[in-house]
Amino acid sequence: MTKKKTTKKAIRKEIYVIAIMFAMVFIAMIVYLSYYVKEGAKDFIYNSYNSRFSAFSDDVTRGSIYTGDGHIIAKTSYDDSKQEIRVYPDERLFSHAVGYVDQGMAGLEAYYSFDLLKSHISLKDQINNNLSGKKSPGDDLYTTFDYETQVAAYEGMGMYDGAVIAIEPSTGKVVAMVSKPDYDPNTIATYWDDINSESNNKSVLLNRATQGAYPPGSTFKIVTTIAYLRANDGNSDFSYNCNGSLKVGDFTIHCSSNKSHGSENLLKAFSNSCNSAFAYMGINLDKDEFSETAEELLFNDTLPTQIEATKASNFSLENSDEKLVGQTSIGQGNTTVSPLHMCMLVSAIANDGELMEPYYADKLVSAEGDIVSQTDEKSYGQIMSDSEVDLLNEYMEAVVMDGTADSVDFGDLKVYGKTGTAEYTTNKSMTHSWFVGYAIDNTGKELAIAVIMEGAGYGSKHAAPLAAKVFNAYFQ
Repeated sequence: MTKKKTTKKAIRKEIYVIAIMFAMVFIAMIVYLSYYVKEGAKDFIYNSYNSRFSAFSDDVTRGSIYTGDGHIIAKTSYDDSKQEIRVYPDERLFSHAVGYVDQGMAGLEAYYSFDLLKSHISLKDQINNNLSGKKSPGDDLYTTFDYETQVAAYEGMGMYDGAVIAIEPSTGKVVAMVSKPDYDPNTIATYWDDINSESNNKSVLLNRATQGAYPPGSTFKIVTTIAYLRANDGNSDFSYNCNGSLKVGDFTIHCSSNKSHGSENLLKAFSNSCNSAFAYMGINLDKDEFSETAEELLFNDTLPTQIEATKASNFSLENSDEKLVGQTSIGQGNTTVSPLHMCMLVSAIANDGELMEPYYADKLVSAEGDIVSQTDEKSYGQIMSDSEVDLLNEYMEAVVMDGTADSVDFGDLKVYGKTGTAEYTTNKSMTHSWFVGYAIDNTGKELAIAVIMEGAGYGSKHAAPLAAKVFNAYFQ
């Protein structure tokens, strides 16, 4: 009797263990499937290698894409044979942002393809459509772009290659994003071979706003200034007597046009964009501390942003002699940056040191007008102290009031900025034109911007006036 009881007890224990194991496996499967449905399914389903992706379009007409102010920038239409085609009414204006669906996918068309081919109209209407052989309308995507601001940025670039990106500092909303050279997404299939030919070295498909890797030139002096302040416990005492150049070993770093700025404090060195002063400053900073500051400001790391296909900026002083440290301190040497990154830095300055993660897809809306989902604003956190922000605001205002950008007409706006002229070849006359900064109107509304115009020359002559046009379009 005792032996039978022991055997039954052992069997019950085994059953109990097996039941627990099956329960754990079941829970694990539920967790995995929940993750797949929420996160992984999208990437798998609209992968261009998935032959089943086209099946989604059999039941749903791809939704449209709009600017934040309701201007349609991508829609589904029909050709003469009643076949669905994707149409981009503004042609090149939003090319790198909106992307395309021919020859694979890119841009918002790619990242939100899964969502644009989902329909959230009533279940009754979906069933009726299915039974009658009609497609249900897909959900529409509303972006954060402002149409007139985008137009100003695009037209202001003219024939220059480069990029413009503008961000609302308090939210992270990308208001405008332009990259040139560009393409017409309506005809990309027709010209695909030409765009990708070996003879075409323009990298037309590259979004220079998020993937460009440029020498930042004097805009990098924002980073060097912060490194100096942190190395000196926030003390801004600095003095330098500029005679137009600084000799470092057998190499000479020149100020613009070899201009002698004379006696300068930190504010004057910044507003004059004095290469000699900042090269001297960088050479006298501890390399490890300088590198640590750069990395705290997001260099050498993936940028915290909801925008896809961004590129990490580069900064390195490893194995650098004084000559290279001096060059790197003024935005040449061993540093490259994307326009998005520079815009994020000045956006944080405008937002009291707090960086909001940039995004450009605001919400998905059903064909019946119901909000399906909405992007939440997300803070990366404080990347600058209050005292650093206060000083940078003072210095960037001086650039516009009586420094390198004092000739630019920003109208009635209060503007804080930094110009940059970045050499990119051994020919020192070949330079990119930079402007980064932000503007505030009399209501307190703000917009941060980064502009680079390839080979255009001085930042004060080209990039800064373009920034003024974008600001005026946005605030008006």
